[in-house]
Amino acid sequence: MKRRLVLLAPLALLVPSSALAHSYTLGDIQIGHPWAKPTVTEAAALFMALYDTGDKPDRLVGASTPIASQVIFRDAGGDPLEYYDLRPKRPLALRPGGRYVALHGLKKPLAIDDSFPLTLLFSASGRITVSVMVEEGPDENS
Repeated sequence: MKRRLVLLAPLALLVPSSALAHSYTLGDIQIGHPWAKPTVTEAAALFMALYDTGDKPDRLVGASTPIASQVIFRDAGGDPLEYYDLRPKRPLALRPGGRYVALHGLKKPLAIDDSFPLTLLFSASGRITVSVMVEEGPDENS
């Protein structure tokens, strides 16, 4: 139990304290608090914390959701990426003002307190479906 707490400590720094219960595990991959901002258009930005607790790297290579026609990984400048590298013991934060997941072709706008499924595909760890919460989230500058 103590070892798990030590391993999750870096992930906890990336996630608001109220969101700690909203996390997922897939093998060595920890996924912390997937969330999206409310929208008024057919596009949305999605954020989460990722942490590889293992000794070998992994890669987030794909994602899909039934609420959008397209899911695209973006760098901090908005340019598309093919994947996100997950290095062992190094957290990866997808957050406002940084890297994020873009949803295009939303079937309806996202409203606060909505939630929706998102399936993530990792090259080594496989596939997991998580629940994404729609909320205002932290301020970009904090």
